[in-house]
Amino acid sequence: MICNLLLFVALLFDYRCLSVASECCSRKSVGGIDYTFLEEGNTNDFHCLDSCIYWQDDAPGQNFCFKQGALETECKDVKRVRKNLVSLNHSEIHDLLQALKYAKKEGTYSGAPIYGIQNNNSNDFNSSYNAATSFHGYPGLCGSGGCCIHGYSTFLPWHRLIMMQLEDALRSSPGYQHVTFPYWDWTQYFDKLPPLLGNHSFTDPLTNEDLDNPFYHSWLPGPPVLSGPYPYNGSYPGYTKRNPIALVNYTHHHCFETREKDCPFPNKTKESFPLYSVLGDLVLTALESTDYESFEAQIETPHNQFHNQLGYINLTSTPNCGKTKNGYCYPYTMQDIFFASFDPIFMIFHTMVDFQWAIFEALQEHRNISYGSDCHPSFEQELAPFNTHFNSNNATKSHSRGSETVDYKKSFGYEYDNLTLFGMPIPKLNEFLKKRNNTDRLFAGFSLPNMPIAKITFDICFPSSNCSGLPNLQITKVNGNPMELPGVYKNSILVYYEVTKYLPHFGLTADQDIMFKIASTTIPKNVTFTPVSIFRKAGKEKEKITVHWRDDSEEYKYAPSFKVRQGSTSSIRFLLENGTVSVNQYLGYQDLQLCQNKITLNDPEIKINSKDEYFFQNPVADCKRENQLTVRMSNPCKLEPLVRDEAGNGTIGWQVDMGRYQKGICMKPGTRLTFNWDEPYHNVTNVESMADFTNCEGFKKIKEGRKGPYTFPPIDQDGFQESVGVYYIVCPFGDHCFWGMKIKIIVTENCPQNSSSN
Repeated sequence: MICNLLLFVALLFDYRCLSVASECCSRKSVGGIDYTFLEEGNTNDFHCLDSCIYWQDDAPGQNFCFKQGALETECKDVKRVRKNLVSLNHSEIHDLLQALKYAKKEGTYSGAPIYGIQNNNSNDFNSSYNAATSFHGYPGLCGSGGCCIHGYSTFLPWHRLIMMQLEDALRSSPGYQHVTFPYWDWTQYFDKLPPLLGNHSFTDPLTNEDLDNPFYHSWLPGPPVLSGPYPYNGSYPGYTKRNPIALVNYTHHHCFETREKDCPFPNKTKESFPLYSVLGDLVLTALESTDYESFEAQIETPHNQFHNQLGYINLTSTPNCGKTKNGYCYPYTMQDIFFASFDPIFMIFHTMVDFQWAIFEALQEHRNISYGSDCHPSFEQELAPFNTHFNSNNATKSHSRGSETVDYKKSFGYEYDNLTLFGMPIPKLNEFLKKRNNTDRLFAGFSLPNMPIAKITFDICFPSSNCSGLPNLQITKVNGNPMELPGVYKNSILVYYEVTKYLPHFGLTADQDIMFKIASTTIPKNVTFTPVSIFRKAGKEKEKITVHWRDDSEEYKYAPSFKVRQGSTSSIRFLLENGTVSVNQYLGYQDLQLCQNKITLNDPEIKINSKDEYFFQNPVADCKRENQLTVRMSNPCKLEPLVRDEAGNGTIGWQVDMGRYQKGICMKPGTRLTFNWDEPYHNVTNVESMADFTNCEGFKKIKEGRKGPYTFPPIDQDGFQESVGVYYIVCPFGDHCFWGMKIKIIVTENCPQNSSSN
């Protein structure tokens, strides 16, 4: 950005002309002369506009600061650089410790009052640290599930915003305005948490002072959060806790604690698989994606595993946390997203998640895949609570849409020291990711319900009657949705978990007809779905999905529906227990529901086209919901446009991402609007006010949706009334409103006829 300023003897320009306030540039040009940032200091005697002190590049040793003037000035770089944790020097570690220590003190926060449905006493959140951490879950600024987004496209933008919120909380500490979060590269093998994060006491490397390490844990603010019958026995106030041993064992491919007798690799560590840890392998699988939606869906898997493994803390003497449906876990851990952000490791862990998104963005640029040519569902939706009165941070409040977080250097003024992973820069990493397909590969494809999943374990079976426990293979999910069936499952894109590297230990190869079976689950059985098998042949992009149909006696069924990755070349086949291929197919959803007009197919494979929806039924079981399957290719950015007929009545596509119509649409008095959607996970309701519309309040969330279409106002009522002025329509299912499934309808006689006009 260019500003016209006058060079003074010591200093530069008003940084407020840039997008990030009160920041120093790492490098800048003034009147054609280049300067490099040196430090912040007291520049009041020179009447400079900020505290930034620079050296002239071709004459080092002389300090400069700058006043308002007429010289052309360009900020070439930003000072906020996020570095690898292992590369921090003594001074940077000291500053990080002291900044967090200060930010935790009561009275250090002076912004808008913080309160929520679980705690409405804003005095409990009067430290800079607690005020920022409250945006994630407790005390519930956005309701019982907190504000954090998981399991959806805006997961990454939302967490990029809270990282800025937390980083700026530490920067508000006097004398530490320059502090920047490091990232801990947990994709590498590690035997313990880094000392800065894992040691209860820590010696300040700059002062040699022994400290109670502020990164070790935090005390939950306010009165006891949880109370009730056994096992809580009244209340559990206290500190955040961790289980680093479980995390280390998981990422080293150790077997499940409860299944060691079946484990072919007892007590073995990284020597069994010398290349990549479990977490590292999951991250690499996500980075292979060439579209954002697939990447986001996959990158949540290592994120979820880290959260849950570190949070397996038993609450009672019975060690059942993370093992059974009713396993009692200590609440204040990374496993419970309502409290996860209060653990200080959250900050450094999630900086690495943001680093992984930055790596993906750089890969997409290298692949010549622009932001505009890719699909980013709901990125025009404002993300709460960053857009609300709770937020006093101008940087995050003015960039609260997902689309505004993409260019993090411009929007927030930070960058990463080195965009490399496993020692590979972006071009080399991209080539490496391509070569991963030079061998046959097999994945378990999971359809996961929209709820927290502590752990689902699964076995590998070949033939179907010969099943063995896999070493440390499990799927988890971090989610704030407390609801259970029937509305807890949504038509989700398949989540991949690669098993290729484990197959040789069982004498198997990826091209065999291998099926997966659920071994254990911590969620209800009727929403624990058997994963499909996904085979990718060496050197090919095509994926063959296999559903192994069984009779009604099978304990765990397949999901009622799932989506394959957008733009993928995929086919599906249905293999019966006797080895034959067979499936009943229906032409439409209504036929499937009524079990009528079926066609029995014996095709080896059925290609999945981007425009079609497929309705299948198990031919060796009764025609009922648990034996039916709907499949389609994901295409979340394909929106049926608004179309009006000659009478002024309209039709519109109704989906989670309604960002195209964020300014609203126009309808004439007396007309109606029909909302069209295919999946049975939406509905339509009208809220009373703009405030309810903005904050997604004033309606009751529903657990069970319905299939479209839906006409509003209903035909037994009058059409839109000009006297009402504006109708505020939202989807009441789950968190769909928060994700952007809402639209304003403005009633006036002067509506444009063009179907694409708002």
